Amino acid sequence: MKKASLFLSLFFFTSFLFTQNCVFSGKIIDATTNEPIAYASIYIASIAKGVMTNDAGEFKLEMPCSNYQAKVQYLGYETVTLSIPATEKTNQTILLKQQAFAIKEFTISAKAEDPAYNIMRKAIALAEYYKKQIKQYDCNIYMKEYFVVDKIPDIAKLFAEKEDLEAMKAGNISEILMEYHYEYPNTTKEKIISSRNSQKDTTKSGSNYINLNFYNLGGNEIVSPLGKNAFQVYKFELLDSYQDDNHTIKKIKIIPKRNGQDLMSGIIYIVDGLWSIHSVDVKFRQNLATISYKQFYSEIKKNTWFPINHEINVEAKLMGFEGNYKYLASISNLSTKNDSIVDLKIDNLVDLPLTGNEAEIDTKMTTKQKENLSKTQQKINDLMEKDKLSKSEAMRLVQLIEKDNESEKKKNNEKENLDKSRDRNVEYADSAFKESNSAWDSLRAVPLSEKEKAIYATNDSLERIENNDTIINKKRSVIGNVLLFNGKIKTKNKDVTLRIPGALSWLSLNFNTVDGFLLKKRLFTFNRKYSNGSYFEIAPSIQYAFAREDLMGNFMFKTQYNAKKRAGFFINTGKQNADFNSEKPMNNFFNSVSTLFFKENYKKLYQKRFIEIGHQFDVANGLTLFTSAEYAKRTALNNHSDFNITDPKKNDYTSNIPISTTNLSLFEDHTSTLFTANLSYTPKYFYRFYKNQKRMLYSNYPTFTASYKQGVNGIFSSDTDFGLLEFSIQQSKKINLIDKVSYYVGAGTFTNTNTLKFADYRGFNTIPFYVSGNTNRNSFRLLDLYQYNSSD
Repeated sequence: MKKASLFLSLFFFTSFLFTQNCVFSGKIIDATTNEPIAYASIYIASIAKGVMTNDAGEFKLEMPCSNYQAKVQYLGYETVTLSIPATEKTNQTILLKQQAFAIKEFTISAKAEDPAYNIMRKAIALAEYYKKQIKQYDCNIYMKEYFVVDKIPDIAKLFAEKEDLEAMKAGNISEILMEYHYEYPNTTKEKIISSRNSQKDTTKSGSNYINLNFYNLGGNEIVSPLGKNAFQVYKFELLDSYQDDNHTIKKIKIIPKRNGQDLMSGIIYIVDGLWSIHSVDVKFRQNLATISYKQFYSEIKKNTWFPINHEINVEAKLMGFEGNYKYLASISNLSTKNDSIVDLKIDNLVDLPLTGNEAEIDTKMTTKQKENLSKTQQKINDLMEKDKLSKSEAMRLVQLIEKDNESEKKKNNEKENLDKSRDRNVEYADSAFKESNSAWDSLRAVPLSEKEKAIYATNDSLERIENNDTIINKKRSVIGNVLLFNGKIKTKNKDVTLRIPGALSWLSLNFNTVDGFLLKKRLFTFNRKYSNGSYFEIAPSIQYAFAREDLMGNFMFKTQYNAKKRAGFFINTGKQNADFNSEKPMNNFFNSVSTLFFKENYKKLYQKRFIEIGHQFDVANGLTLFTSAEYAKRTALNNHSDFNITDPKKNDYTSNIPISTTNLSLFEDHTSTLFTANLSYTPKYFYRFYKNQKRMLYSNYPTFTASYKQGVNGIFSSDTDFGLLEFSIQQSKKINLIDKVSYYVGAGTFTNTNTLKFADYRGFNTIPFYVSGNTNRNSFRLLDLYQYNSSD
């Protein structure tokens, strides 16, 4: 009986321990300086749970009561493994020592290559496998991001409303705890368990989690140190090596060879023998911001390393404003499903030491695998077995691995998927926005710092005005709203939006010699969206020419009725001025400057009353057909203003006739009916669907275009009678990772010119002004705006 009682007592005590949560908290500090270590990692592999420290080095980890072994890590410090007792509350200060690096393990002569290059060659080669190693994973993610404005310019303080300044100074912080599921290549599922932010936003739009693995960093915007072209733009230097558990970690400095926003600098840590990432600490310098990015990997199973901690810090400066954005993500309860074929290839290529039975089994498996290796895989093995790889061997190795991957795709009948859309599913728990402050104290994986607590407190104290129907500043004066309002007015149906700007919003003022000062004003926009991605929009505007005392304007209606085909049409009608050069090369702002300050009136204009109807759709992905018809009454115009501000060259304004000719019938009043068809094709055009809208991304191939324009005589008393046929090829592409190179090759001919007015001549993109403001690849810099317009 006593034994039974003892057994039951032990049973219930053990059950209590595993159902009761224990809290392990404390602080991580530098063993030498006693300074707190921010964003260090505490990870318990047995339950796949971890947390990060906050700015003050504080942490708090809640888990079922039991005895655990926790690993404490931070870049540049020795890893510490410590025991956590099954105690309800444990508080501990953890001391981390800076790494004792084996700096003198290697020597480099003046002519010798730095050992970092050989390490990076193997890391770059195996990156092609590591990026495809994990096919699926599930985890819990705690994510936190906040933004604060550190400096506001004096001019903003003068013009901004008081409540706007207070909200800006307060900053914003948001936290999310979610269950996350990923399947290769683009399928994600998010279940938001709890969400909190300082501005009480309850919009169910999902998280801002950045599913970024450093192996996948790159593309057209960033050159990765693990990309096959990395040695063209980066230098590498082996700084140190150290032991982390049973692994030797190589600390390698990344040094860009040139300046550029597409390059990074910093440190990458590589696991020796496995040639995989251990951690990264890099910076990107952009025009308006400096971005710091840290990522820490953990070995979750043999030869499988996964990023469990992410930290992004952005310091931005713009027009006197200075601000800071921070993003943190901590992953726990992680389980992965690997690609077994990729795992076998990695196991066969890495050279980590094995002992005892493991070595014997591995040798047998390797011998058996080698019998079935393809010629490509045998060549890969031969190169990876070399202690040192030359530059050409490294390039050959990358090419062989890419070839091997392509062979695997063909074997499995995998076709290249041009659709880069994310199959994203977002679900919110019923209590997602209901957790209390005390509940969040136990949920968050990174404790709030004092600065973050202050952001919450300041936002809570701000008096806020909420109106679900009209987004408008109610504290601003009536006159202020009439003049400056630039918000939305929504109906009860949130898919319907009406924008009515204030009198001084959506307003522009330009100058030309025909109109004098020309005032343009968008009256409003009305937009109706549908759940399938279709929409329609109405946007009327007016213009007033002061010198001619003429009121003009236009009414635009456009709609998209098939989002997948990008199919839609538009109707545009009104009265407005038009440029004699149909390419419209001269920007209105630059023409105003050249006219008012240099008395050089480049633009030559005529007026048209018109109606145009157009239609566009994707015949197939990358193949787009555009057709349009326009009916217009065109009227010649004369100069009505000789006003100028300065006249350094004592110029006289030129007439509004674009070229010197005796054939003035080219510019006389006439009626025009035009039909246009344009067919363009871009092979292998990658795309993505975002909010049911198809967005074209990029292609490695040029765009081929054929177009035909016909002036039809006799329809609605039309005077025009001509045909213009054109072909072109154009592309923008990075060359040698230095810059973007763009080219345009075009040719065309008029099939007939029975009645051809100057407004229908083939114009060309050209800017004769001092500053172009034009980056169009199909443009000339020294060509006159109108003199070389062609009728051939």
